[in-house]
Amino acid sequence: MKEGQGRQIGAGEERLSRFLARSGIASRRHVDELIAAGRVTVNGQVAVLGQKVRPGEDKVLVDGREVGGVEEHIYIMLHKPPGYLSTCADPRGRRTVLSLLEGVPERVFPVGRLDYDAEGLLLLTNDGDLTYVLTHPKHRVIKEYAVWVAGPKDESKIRDILSGIIIGGKNVQVDYARFTGGSGLMQELIIGVHEGQKHLVKHICHSVGYEVKRLKRLKIGPLRLGALRKGEWRYLSPGEVKALYEEARKGWEGEHDK
Repeated sequence: MKEGQGRQIGAGEERLSRFLARSGIASRRHVDELIAAGRVTVNGQVAVLGQKVRPGEDKVLVDGREVGGVEEHIYIMLHKPPGYLSTCADPRGRRTVLSLLEGVPERVFPVGRLDYDAEGLLLLTNDGDLTYVLTHPKHRVIKEYAVWVAGPKDESKIRDILSGIIIGGKNVQVDYARFTGGSGLMQELIIGVHEGQKHLVKHICHSVGYEVKRLKRLKIGPLRLGALRKGEWRYLSPGEVKALYEEARKGWEGEHDK
């Protein structure tokens, strides 16, 4: 058994992955990837998954840079325009959403992803715990999208979507879907999903024969995009942050299913 694994957390200790997430390094999922890739050391030794640390006592480095401790959490909602990546950096030099956050000195990362050609509500934070609960399907936090598709209006396609779509061998359940407008060969749909697979909404539409022409995220849980214009951002209020955590708690406890 490697050091740090298989023992209970003692006084003053916490899991390394949670410490890194709370320090604003990345989401809890991503920090596990950093640890597995050998990019994290504790007191000069390569860290392992499940390891515990003592904040303030153990020396934790990521890619050779010391993690200075827990940052004050900040929460930003952005109206992402098309043509920006929902990542912190791109090796090909394409624009990322971080370039839109002028005047934000803290290091933040996107909560989940929004396709390069999509637009709409995107959250950014240095709170790894919030990122985890909003993106893990078990918490059933619904993301709502407006989707413009090419093809005739056909209610049977909505029934097919709601019956469950097989994507990558997995049965994906859609929380709701309905037509809201359109005419001729261009239709507008509203789709709500709590899953988080890459290109999920596009795959759902393609599975029933619709080609997506435009995709816009309108909501994440109780948080609405509202009147925020493309490229604009604002900080969340404490009440909005509390509401997001409460929505995730209700989903975890099954209250959405009652």
